[in-house]
Amino acid sequence: MLDSYEWNVNLMKLSERMKRIFKFAEIEAHQSSNIIYPYHLLLGIFRERKGVCAEVFLHNPKLYDTCKERVQKFHPLSNAEQGIESEYFDLKISLTTMQVLENASKRMTRYKQVYINEGLLIKAIFDINDERTKAMVKGVQVSTIIEILSSPRDMIVSLRDYTLPQFTPNKDVTIRKASLEDANPLKSFVEAEFGNGWLESINNGLEADNIPIYIAVQRGEILGFACYNVVRRKKGLFGPMGTAMSKRTLGIGYMLLHRCLKDMKEFGYEYAVIGEAGPLEFYERSCKAVIISKFI
Repeated sequence: MLDSYEWNVNLMKLSERMKRIFKFAEIEAHQSSNIIYPYHLLLGIFRERKGVCAEVFLHNPKLYDTCKERVQKFHPLSNAEQGIESEYFDLKISLTTMQVLENASKRMTRYKQVYINEGLLIKAIFDINDERTKAMVKGVQVSTIIEILSSPRDMIVSLRDYTLPQFTPNKDVTIRKASLEDANPLKSFVEAEFGNGWLESINNGLEADNIPIYIAVQRGEILGFACYNVVRRKKGLFGPMGTAMSKRTLGIGYMLLHRCLKDMKEFGYEYAVIGEAGPLEFYERSCKAVIISKFI
């Protein structure tokens, strides 16, 4: 049995919500096995009350209590498992929990994300087919919980009292409106980083009289972009937006987002809709966006 495991820190960045979920999971494990198992991670998700996790609670307010009661009836686990050290917990984790986190990390990389979030975690938990996890949620609509936590979600931002926030100056990065001269390098950047799914929307923006696209440029190289009013040419829709994988977490997306929201406010929009928002927590934190519920 392994007694230690060296995590790849670059693959295990946690969103703020995930940090809380991990803390909740550790509290649950303290009360039972003193080793963190996948069902403790799931209880941690059910204890969280913000964002999409709040929607899980509203969909089934008794879910945590029901699962907690079932866990308390579990027979004590054999002490044969010594557990694995992890920098993310004070307690040791089980081999199955290690597998969950590895699978969540692989899924994060596959989807070109930079943070582990609750959607990646919930899928990884149920991928391993753990017996105690299945016993804890027996009779629960697991497919609905997975869909709530991991499916693409639309969000909405109120622009009534919106003001452009102060940015920390970055003399190496310029945020500016795109021009027709940027068309080829912009489309090449988008295709290389994100595939061709957004190219139609980019072309819609480039064909507009007042191009509704902002780009981040460093020494002539495009690092990121953000658009509005380009998806199916619908007014009031923000997106798509993307930053080069190697330049994320530097605040570039934040600046691009707010330049677009400022324009939308000046056009007189009461709200901006973010279609199929990727990092939900980023938009919650950056512009107080809220999820448009489709489950409750």
